[in-house]
Amino acid sequence: MRIRTTVGVAILASAALGSAAPSAAVASGRPAEVEARQVVRQFFQTLNNRQFAKTCDLMSRRFYRENHVQSKRRCVLGFAATFTNTAIVHLRIVSVRRDHAQVTVRAVANGAPGSIVLVREDGRLKILSVQA
Repeated sequence: MRIRTTVGVAILASAALGSAAPSAAVASGRPAEVEARQVVRQFFQTLNNRQFAKTCDLMSRRFYRENHVQSKRRCVLGFAATFTNTAIVHLRIVSVRRDHAQVTVRAVANGAPGSIVLVREDGRLKILSVQA
């Protein structure tokens, strides 16, 4: 994993999964936006619970390719090394925006703003990038 991505994930995800208030996207029932919120919450939940194999399952094939992660095993090792001694992440989703082939979720994790970009893969939204 490139350092930038690992550091971005660490910053964006540094301590418990908080509950975000319902937003207009959820209320309007727009499926991609609702699914994106669910994937992002699951991402932080798996980090908080140290379930790194599940975390890596949420990452897209393009994430693996663009970040030179050779396998799921390497992905798990990268997250385990990064999140071994971290506290629980408190997450607040700020907004969800859909642009053609991707959905961007803006969030604040433990006070640090960032964004997570998701792409559709095999009928599901998967994480393409995490940026702090």
